[in-house]
Amino acid sequence: MAPTVKDVLTFHKIDRTVYEKFIAHGMGHDKARKAVALFLWLEQLGIDMTTPIHNIINNITKISTLITEIDAVLRCLQQNDHEYSYYEIPLITSLAKNSIDIHFFNLHKDSIVRGLVFIIDGIGRHVFDAYEYALLRSYESEVAAAARRSTAVRPQVPPALAKLCTPAVCVLSSEQKRSMYITMRRGVLIESDEIIQQFTA
Repeated sequence: MAPTVKDVLTFHKIDRTVYEKFIAHGMGHDKARKAVALFLWLEQLGIDMTTPIHNIINNITKISTLITEIDAVLRCLQQNDHEYSYYEIPLITSLAKNSIDIHFFNLHKDSIVRGLVFIIDGIGRHVFDAYEYALLRSYESEVAAAARRSTAVRPQVPPALAKLCTPAVCVLSSEQKRSMYITMRRGVLIESDEIIQQFTA
């Protein structure tokens, strides 16, 4: 059974806190969404970034450094290889326990960008929704108040939070459905122009 919106919001509370902290430090909403989505994508690879970031969330110097490094990563994802100047991201690398660096993002930029779109259009619809989080906080306050009064009747979950969270459907174009696996003989250097000519001639 699909989780409810409440389940998703509760599970991603730390992600929401990091998102709000980035905005409070001057990061725009769009960039903050991309940053948190990037960390969620890394979690799918087994690289936990959100928890270490949450642990430094009140350190203004580190958060400012982190935002600067996130800017570098997002620029890396947006630029072509020949246009990109490599900037080191020591704080992100240390938070990720040295499992990633800026070259990782440059090498995997296509799959990362697709992943970010999928996350933002999927669970991001809820994680980044201010209205739904306001509802959740209000509901949790009512539950806490009822517990303090030892009230047997538990407050009802608002309909917007009780609805099922259906995953986003990623529709691929026919070009995106194609794949190819190419192997090269070791020691034989092939120029990119030769590969392009092979498939366009």
